[in-house]
Amino acid sequence: MSESRATQRKSDAAAAYNRQLNQVTARAYLLALAVSLGGCSAGEVLQNSTSSPAMPPAPDLSQPNYRRVVSDNIQTIFANWPSLGALEISEVRRVDHVKGPAWITCLRFYPQINPDSTATAEPGATSSALGTANRGGPQYYAIFIQDNKVIDSRFSVVIDQCHSQTFQPFQPTPPAAAKKG
Repeated sequence: MSESRATQRKSDAAAAYNRQLNQVTARAYLLALAVSLGGCSAGEVLQNSTSSPAMPPAPDLSQPNYRRVVSDNIQTIFANWPSLGALEISEVRRVDHVKGPAWITCLRFYPQINPDSTATAEPGATSSALGTANRGGPQYYAIFIQDNKVIDSRFSVVIDQCHSQTFQPFQPTPPAAAKKG
């Protein structure tokens, strides 16, 4: 009987040790979690509390006259824009841009098939203002606007969502060249 009591005491001691070990492990994990989350919160508080006087003012976030902005800058965006054919433009919408909150509008155009395709190395190639080869499908171009100025433009990528926008016809009227006097 004394052997069974000794075995029982050893078993109870081992169980108590395992409980203590589990509690210590759980407390260590909770402490690590608390320190990690506290560090994240403190970092945000410090970031928001330290304002740099060199920070630029927030951009004007009112909705721009995007048709006018694009029209005024069409020659900068596309050097030979009349060769694009009929242009279509989407509504403007807010996005987060690398340069801060901005507005995006998309242009859609169908590059004209090159009538001189026999003279080119690639038969059936199309010409566009940016020199890309296309077989006549739509091209989408994203234009980013901030403070009523174009801050960026590029061929649309998936994140721009240009392919899912609704478009209206767009006939740009670039500003007249400054008269020399």
